[in-house]
Amino acid sequence: MKTSTIIIVLIVILFTGCTITQEYHFNNDFSGNYSMELDMGDFINMMKSMDTTGNMSSLDSMDQSFNELSEQYKAGGAKNIETGWKDDKSTMFIKFDFENLDILNDILAGAGEESDMFSFAGTKGTSNFSNKGSKKLIIDLPEFSNDTLSMDEMEQMKDYLSFETIFSFDREIKKVDNENVLISGDKKSFKFEGNIDDFMKEGFTMDTNVKLKSK
Repeated sequence: MKTSTIIIVLIVILFTGCTITQEYHFNNDFSGNYSMELDMGDFINMMKSMDTTGNMSSLDSMDQSFNELSEQYKAGGAKNIETGWKDDKSTMFIKFDFENLDILNDILAGAGEESDMFSFAGTKGTSNFSNKGSKKLIIDLPEFSNDTLSMDEMEQMKDYLSFETIFSFDREIKKVDNENVLISGDKKSFKFEGNIDDFMKEGFTMDTNVKLKSK
């Protein structure tokens, strides 16, 4: 991602309320789809109050940022890429399909550390997914690091930035080995959620081994 794009997204995150939602959905054969949403309602309201021309050029810059990201996803092998605004006109999204886990890893690696929004909040590396047979998924996610955030930066971001990352499946979850997850009532998904303070707690990890029930 270009430096200008990173700066634009950082400004949005650091100085306005922003909720970032990611979802990975896995079919029985570990193909699937990914989506990311940025709820920027507070940012948009702020811009409307400041921009008397009605041009909202900052939102055009956000569109450009997501268009650049979609091109990087495409180069990595993503299919059926969509980006735009949801009906509420305050939530920007990008989503794509992937054919298998290797391609998903290539997509995320090819887009660099900016391929998912955790990288903007002090994480290192990219996400990696692998499987053992048809029933076990191994999830290795970037960890939040004190080395990449100063105390002042963390204090700024904790009040404005919240995350939700969801992992969903076509079949029920039999077991997960991460006590930080919240499992849905139908046992077909789990998630991590919270603000940056939650993710920076000592010993917190999003790495998870998932054992799935038979098809």
